[in-house]
Amino acid sequence: MVPMENFSSAEKTAFIQSLAESIPDIVFFKDPTGAYLFANHAFERLYGYTLAQIRGKTDFAFLTQDEAAYFAARDQDALTAGKATASEAWQINEMTDEKECFETIKSPVYDADGNLMGLLGVVRNVTQQRQAQAILRTQAAQTITP
Repeated sequence: MVPMENFSSAEKTAFIQSLAESIPDIVFFKDPTGAYLFANHAFERLYGYTLAQIRGKTDFAFLTQDEAAYFAARDQDALTAGKATASEAWQINEMTDEKECFETIKSPVYDADGNLMGLLGVVRNVTQQRQAQAILRTQAAQTITP
């Protein structure tokens, strides 16, 4: 195997793209202003927009004002913390029109000199887990009630 430091820029880009596409979770990268530089196909399946359609745009270009403001605030939380932060939100899946719960981890990414390069996000659909937890809570409450 060829060491990654010997990869050309195009090979590194292809390698990172392959990694992101092999992950079933949504993966995206934004520049420090919040503009998308990368998103995998799982992102496209959730929002219905291709990378070509969102590259260079912020959430305000394709989400509702409230959704975009929420996500921009969570971006800022991670940037202010200077480390990975997690949040959870229910939202409408644009492709299925169903309400789903998503856990998002956002982490600032810095270059070797400590300069902010952007924000990496990984989003996982946790709807089934949250629904199962709700059922278990309901069952537990019914068991406890005399």
